[in-house]
Amino acid sequence: MFSHIKWTTLRATFIAQRNGQLPPYLGSTVRGLLGHSLRNMVCPTPKVKCFTCELAATCDYANYFVSPKNAAGSINPFVLHVLTKGKTTWHKGDICEFAITLLGDPARSGVTLITQAIQQIENLGWGAARIPFKLVKITDPTTNRIVWCENHLWLKNAQLHELHCEEQSTSFVFLHFPAPLRLQKSKKLLTAPSFEDIIRAITRRVNLISHAYAGYKLEWDNEAMLSEARKVSVVNSEWEQATFKRYSMSQKNNTLEVDTITGWACFEGDITPFTPILEAGRMLHIGRNPTHGFGYYTIHYL
Repeated sequence: MFSHIKWTTLRATFIAQRNGQLPPYLGSTVRGLLGHSLRNMVCPTPKVKCFTCELAATCDYANYFVSPKNAAGSINPFVLHVLTKGKTTWHKGDICEFAITLLGDPARSGVTLITQAIQQIENLGWGAARIPFKLVKITDPTTNRIVWCENHLWLKNAQLHELHCEEQSTSFVFLHFPAPLRLQKSKKLLTAPSFEDIIRAITRRVNLISHAYAGYKLEWDNEAMLSEARKVSVVNSEWEQATFKRYSMSQKNNTLEVDTITGWACFEGDITPFTPILEAGRMLHIGRNPTHGFGYYTIHYL
């Protein structure tokens, strides 16, 4: 259904080189490491803020990390998913893995750049404790093929895919959000999102990515679709609210606090027409801060 959107995923495996403490959720830590690494590689004017830099329009760092204002609005061409989570005490030899999925045109052109940025993370310390990590390998998790290992590079093993989201017949779906989720309505956090809220968030994100990075405007009757989504009922759910703290150069004390939720929900109704949209959201993430790994979820159908 969304085959015009291309994507490729790289999974990085790192090993801790000494003991230390890290936050329980590493999405912002990993994003910061990737951003610093890429900026060190490509930025010719490191003392100039990106939004005032004359080179921003053609800068790889700005295009990936500074939400360039394009025709579709501000949106970045990648999402993160940290596989290692809930761990705060680290020992030498512990493994950390994360995946970065490149979306749209950058999925075709950015593999070399992002692979190099991942390699350069070895030169940076993780978290406030500046724990050193060593890169073990980079793989394509969809094929289990090695892209980088022991200073050898096989870029052809990073496969480009189309976003195929086929319809599945079901009247029941279980959605689990293990990573922080930020869905807002009238600038307020939704603490128990409905099926309509989730579908609205996915379709908005699919529209933005299609327009910004595939040059394609989707044509669908949004009001009619949301009207049908409103008929799908919540069977059961459990949500937990938490305040997420992350480093931010633009905030006082260099700390930004945002409210998020994690949890799950079971929905029942005429869900079959929405299954391609749900599958797209699983890949693209939903809500705010998907480049921090927010908005990731898993799906189980009846």
